[in-house]
Amino acid sequence: MNKFKILQADVFVKDDVGSESQRNSMIEYAQNIKKQTDEKQLNFSNRGCWRHEFNYPDIQWLVEELRLLCNSAIETYAEADPLYNEKLKNYGAPDIGYWTNINEPDSKNALHDHRLHHYVAVYYLQGKDTGDIVWHNPMNLTESCHPHAPFTSRYSISPTNGQLILWPAWMPHETETNKSNMQRINVAFNIRFQTPRYIGG
Repeated sequence: MNKFKILQADVFVKDDVGSESQRNSMIEYAQNIKKQTDEKQLNFSNRGCWRHEFNYPDIQWLVEELRLLCNSAIETYAEADPLYNEKLKNYGAPDIGYWTNINEPDSKNALHDHRLHHYVAVYYLQGKDTGDIVWHNPMNLTESCHPHAPFTSRYSISPTNGQLILWPAWMPHETETNKSNMQRINVAFNIRFQTPRYIGG
C-alpha cells in the first residue's frame, strides 16, 4: 500500500520559554505603554482587548526561541510535503512582526486567520486560566465535512505562562472568553518569508 499526505496542520508548542523575571519585565513595560496611550491602538481589535505594536527593549531572546520553533515547523512540513520542500528553496529571510494584546476579564478574540502570512505565533506572558485558544478545520466551519470525518473537530489549548505556540497562519483560530478576574496578556507574531510572487507547482 502507498500513502500520500495531502493535508496536514499542526500546532507547535514550547513550554516555559523565558524566565518569570523576563515575563514580569515585559508585563510591566506593556502596562506602562497602556497607561500612556488611548484605548484604541490597532484597528479591528475586539471589545475589551487593547492592542499595540510597540517594541520591547529586550525581546531578542524570545525572537530566537520563535525562530527555532518556526524552523521545527518548516522541517516538519518539508518532510511531509515535497512540493513545499521545493518552494522553500525560493524563501528569503523572514519578516517578523509582533504586537501585544491585553484582554480584560469578560473579553474574547473572535474567529479569524492570518492568511497573508506563512506562520503565526503567540507567547503568553500571563495566560493561565484566562481562556483557551481554539483552532478549527476551515472546511468544517460551514459544516462541509461529515461529523465523523478525521480532523473535523476543533482543537484547543489552555495556555500557561511562558508558553510559546506556533501554527500555519491559514488555520482559523479564536480565544475563548476570559472568565478569570485578571488580564490575559500575550505577544502575537506574524511571520512572512520573502518569496517570489509566484512559485510554480
